[in-house]
Amino acid sequence: MGEAEPGREPEAYSSMSSLPVRTQQAMERAWTRTPPLVIDLVITLIAEASLLWGTVASSGQDGTAPWAWWVWASVPLLPLPLIWRRRAPFAVLLITGLGVVALSFPANLAVTYNHNSEFMLLVAMATVGYYCDGWKFWVSAATSVGFNFVVIDQYTAKNAIAALIIAMAFAVGRLGAKQRDLARLMADRAHEAEMTSEARAAQAAAEERTRIARDMHDILAHSVSLMIVQAEAGASVVHQNPQKAEAAFDAIADGGRDALTQLRRMLGLLRDGDALALNPQPTIGELPRLIETVRSAKIDLRLVMLGEPWPLPKDTEVAVYRTAQEALTNMIKHARAERGELRLDWTAQALTVRVSDDGVGPRPGGSAGTGSGRGLIGIRERITACGGTVSAGPGPDGRGFQVLVRVPAG
Repeated sequence: MGEAEPGREPEAYSSMSSLPVRTQQAMERAWTRTPPLVIDLVITLIAEASLLWGTVASSGQDGTAPWAWWVWASVPLLPLPLIWRRRAPFAVLLITGLGVVALSFPANLAVTYNHNSEFMLLVAMATVGYYCDGWKFWVSAATSVGFNFVVIDQYTAKNAIAALIIAMAFAVGRLGAKQRDLARLMADRAHEAEMTSEARAAQAAAEERTRIARDMHDILAHSVSLMIVQAEAGASVVHQNPQKAEAAFDAIADGGRDALTQLRRMLGLLRDGDALALNPQPTIGELPRLIETVRSAKIDLRLVMLGEPWPLPKDTEVAVYRTAQEALTNMIKHARAERGELRLDWTAQALTVRVSDDGVGPRPGGSAGTGSGRGLIGIRERITACGGTVSAGPGPDGRGFQVLVRVPAG
């Protein structure tokens, strides 16, 4: 694994689970807002004070002479590497540990009196446990326990207790490292979940924009196609038969109003997420009205409904309506048909929708009349999203064009 990146240890290796929640939060804020260098300086000063106190108290003890000047000069240097403990934990433990061992031979009490060097060493050991793993961790732990028996040359029980304390220091450091890694893992997973949620939201928004674009295409294409046909018919008879011209212009006005109503409904959906509930999408029940608008374009169109209807999901019902609308629009624009049929066949297994005409049929390129084929692509995407199938091509007898849609039940 190698050495971890230097950073801040969570909760300074300690657990605050027994403290009140507000106290924990206050301590966490204070800990996270304090610069790491300040914390390390405070730790170093505490280690300095502990070592100097032990050196002063042990000087001249047990009938020995006061400590020589070089002892007084060496002791304050021992804790100084703790300032760099985060950047080089293994080196800091090596320097401080070897310094204590070296000084213990000529001046043992100066570094062992009342455990005055233990704070410094335990901090260095815990730091190695936190930042290092692999061979650095195990070499540090084994060497520290071994040198414990060199520095403390008295009671076996005392050696064992010291070894246990050393092992605990390394264990606490490793526990802090595990908590750090777990926190990072949880943060990474939370970030990944957030990114996934954002991606799904973006995908849903894109799908919604596509759906709205299809609906607006269906509305405009159908209504504008009818208006063009009626305008051409009205212009051709305006002088010979004013009544037919007036009826054609009335049909244009009705088609325009219908298109405006549907566009307002669609734009309301864009402005307000609840507009769908206030302005419901078209349903199969509105197909007779759609048939009447097509008949006004001088196409003899029949609506045939077979079987007993059963409830459809809302999105499927809208898809069926828009499919019929798009197919009839293509009939008006491209088929040059005189007769057509919209047939809905309800069975226990599926709903089959067939839109057929007696027009010019598909061109060699595959689409009816002179259209671009985008309408059929939109139909296929709508019905496929509802679990259905779409086929388009020549009519049953090879004449005209038909669109066949099958939506399974349930």
